[in-house]
Amino acid sequence: MVTAHTATEIQAMVRTMDVSKDKYKHLQQTNPEEYLNALKSENATLFDFYPAVFALHADDKLDGTFFYMLSEKRKIEAGKTTENDASVRIGQKLFNRWVAPILSNTDAPETLSYEAYYKSISNNSKE
Repeated sequence: MVTAHTATEIQAMVRTMDVSKDKYKHLQQTNPEEYLNALKSENATLFDFYPAVFALHADDKLDGTFFYMLSEKRKIEAGKTTENDASVRIGQKLFNRWVAPILSNTDAPETLSYEAYYKSISNNSKE
């Protein structure tokens, strides 16, 4: 049986993993295998159902692209767009980020880091 999670549930799983990452950060440099096993153990659903998201987050490589994809998933869930249209927009965004700069021999555009994203929303909620 396949379990579909909402964008909000996925985001919550990633936030829960933040707690695990902080809890075991002392192992990240000293025992990376134990660090990863601890993260897997405490975040099994994220690891089992969204292994790419888990791996990117474990390696501190999540960025604004993740939040854009969650936003598109929310639009699908709300019936505001189709999976096909969202896929096209995401594909174009990824092309613009990774392929276009190579073709034009320019630097890839900056994207908001995971940490910066959460700082920006916490600052916005205080205003």
